[in-house]
Amino acid sequence: MPAVMAKGDLKPDNRAVRLLWLLLALLWIAGCDPPADAVTLAPTPDSPQPPPAAAESISLVAWNVESGGSEPAVIAQQLSAFAEYNIIALSEVSPDNFERFCDGAASQFATVNSATGRGDRLQILYDAERFELVRQQELDEYRRNTLNNGTHRSPLIVHLRDRQSGVEFQVMVNHLARGNVELRNQQAVGLREWARDQTLPTITIGDFNLDYDFLTKRGNAAFVEMLRDNVWQWVEPAELIDTNWSDSDGDGSDNYPDSMLDFAFVAGPARDWQSVSRVIVRDGDFPDDETTSDHRPIALELSISTPLPAP
Repeated sequence: MPAVMAKGDLKPDNRAVRLLWLLLALLWIAGCDPPADAVTLAPTPDSPQPPPAAAESISLVAWNVESGGSEPAVIAQQLSAFAEYNIIALSEVSPDNFERFCDGAASQFATVNSATGRGDRLQILYDAERFELVRQQELDEYRRNTLNNGTHRSPLIVHLRDRQSGVEFQVMVNHLARGNVELRNQQAVGLREWARDQTLPTITIGDFNLDYDFLTKRGNAAFVEMLRDNVWQWVEPAELIDTNWSDSDGDGSDNYPDSMLDFAFVAGPARDWQSVSRVIVRDGDFPDDETTSDHRPIALELSISTPLPAP
């Protein structure tokens, strides 16, 4: 028959347990090092820790405003809806409207204007409270590839630095040739080779006249050259929407339905950023009239991670 212990027989063991816990507590207070295989639950205040990563976004919108085919006062008013974007890239801008369009966007925007393009120039508006302009440039050619033969627009580039995070990147706005196929192909090759040599995160956005067809999923020869060697990455919209209305024969129908002329591309380190683009559709935008643009804007959102400064 098993022996039965009396209740009093438990007291010595309970006292031993209490003494053991007291000893462990004293050792902890005295600052004894934990065993080598102990799990550290939290860092000590003096332990240097890497700064956390901050999710940061940069938003852009590009729009061909159809100089000569729209009313500048209407375009300026419509630009006020884009005040939430950090960068606005415009094409087909009359030099008479540079200031008007900048004022129409928002008070915090500064403007960089192209010197080429005659009456159809390029303009980049950027949030000057957030970004510092490091450099601006227009490219007439690159590696013997003509980007402007004197009658078109040279690509306009801004190099920007985020005042808070210190992130630097460059944005190029483009409006490639429409009627001159040979020049457009040279422009695409030149832009690809230029992007190949860049070390900064690089974005290009605008009207490229690449004639991308939704049904065949193909563009013209310049589209092929632009994407050759995977230097540029097209940020393809999740929903493909026609970006241009063309009714040259006046029959009330779009001559080029289900196609795109306006694009956003990234190159260099910007390829590692999360990117999303979309075509902005507004009520009554197509077909356009004599006061509004025959293009729809295209938006680009970039999300990057940068280390926060250590406290």
